[in-house]
Amino acid sequence: MQDSNISSQQDNDISVKWLIYAFLIGLSTNACFSILTISQVTFSLFPFFTLFFAISHFYRLYIHEANNEGSIRPAWAAFFIGLFSYSAFTSALYPELGSNFISITIALVLAIWLMYKLMFGDKHYSA
Repeated sequence: MQDSNISSQQDNDISVKWLIYAFLIGLSTNACFSILTISQVTFSLFPFFTLFFAISHFYRLYIHEANNEGSIRPAWAAFFIGLFSYSAFTSALYPELGSNFISITIALVLAIWLMYKLMFGDKHYSA
């Protein structure tokens, strides 16, 4: 009886590493896209390196923790928080690109949902 309780508890774990890497992937993906498409943003190789290393570490983590089903939705939320927060940051730096209201709103709604999920969810976290 105790073994089934432990296995169901491991299925609901939210991996903080997944959230960090997903956030970095979203942030660096939008940074790479901004570098290639927006003329005001200066070229740098660091977002490309960050994207490569974050994806490779995330994939390695995914292979080792493949049974971590509870981290998929929060990881997608962290990815989109990174994506929209860099978009809002770029719009704040260069106001001629347009408003950043939508980006900030989406990032805040997802951040609030993620914090709710982490604070009041199943209360199972892994590092």
